[in-house]
Parts: sequence; C-alpha cells; structure tokens
Amino acid sequence: MDFPDATSRPSSTAVPAPRPPSGGGVRGSAGPGPVRGPARTARWAVAAALWSLFYVASKVAYALDGRLGVTGGPRVAADSYAAYGPGEVAAAQWANAGVGLGAALLFALCALPSARRVPRRLSLPLLGGVAAVVLAGAVGMVVRDLSAGSGGTFFGLYCLVWGVLATGVTVGLARRRP
Repeated sequence: MDFPDATSRPSSTAVPAPRPPSGGGVRGSAGPGPVRGPARTARWAVAAALWSLFYVASKVAYALDGRLGVTGGPRVAADSYAAYGPGEVAAAQWANAGVGLGAALLFALCALPSARRVPRRLSLPLLGGVAAVVLAGAVGMVVRDLSAGSGGTFFGLYCLVWGVLATGVTVGLARRRP
C-alpha cells in the first residue's frame, strides 16, 4: 500500500506545521506571554491584600498583649503608655488591626472581576490614599531609624513593599479603560 507524502496532498487538507510556542516574559521561555490588563492588576491586588494581613496579624498580637508598637517597628518608650487609660492600648491596637483589615479587603475587592464596574473616581482616591500613607510611613520609619537609631527599619522596609504593591494596584486601575 502506498502512503502519499505531505507534498502530494491537496492544499485544503494539508496539516499546518506546528507553530513554535510564543515566548513571554523570560527570553527563550516557552511559557505564555506576559500578563496584561485586569489580570495583572488582580495579581497586584491579591499580593497587596495578603501583604496587608501581616500588618493585621502584628496588630492583633500587640492588642492581645496590650502593647504599643508594631513588629519590626521603632522601640516604644515606657512613658508612652501614660497617655492611655486602662484597656485603651489594646483598643487602639484593635482599631489599627481594623484599618489594616479594611485595606486588605479593599485590595481583595480590586482583584474581583466585578471591580471593573466600580467607578474609578471612587476607588482611586482610596487606593491612592493607602499607597501614600504606607509609603510615607516607610520613609518616616527608615529616616527616623537612620537619624536617631530608634529602630523601625524592618517595618519601614515592610511598608515600602506594601506601598509598592498598593501603587501597583492604583496604577493598574487608573490605566484600565472606563
């Protein structure tokens, strides 16, 4: 039995040659292309939400202990407690944990597909505010530690990463099409 070779087939039934996989972010990789648009913003938002939970966990731990401060933050002087009444330190730390949880929820909501329906004029000021406050905290912590040796560089660097993630979400949503 004779088998025809590929050149003897009519052009309408010819099997196309396989295409090489398209390269993506890494040169020479066979993976998919770079993530763009809403998917990229969603990844930034998930990362920012998860990163926010470290702050929340720190504040909850400090609230349970009735201590001022934050993990990796500057040392808190003993006389700082004089400004607080009984139970107020824990209440302040619980409030801070609530603010961190609010930021985490805001970022998590930005990762949902339904976030595209929220007007940017509502979401961008909130996201930009979080990014600005966190980045200002990062700069303040690091500068204070370098100038006065108060500690806090670790928390300042944590805030820097948090601020970059928050900025990534903000920029991603600002660039989306209305």
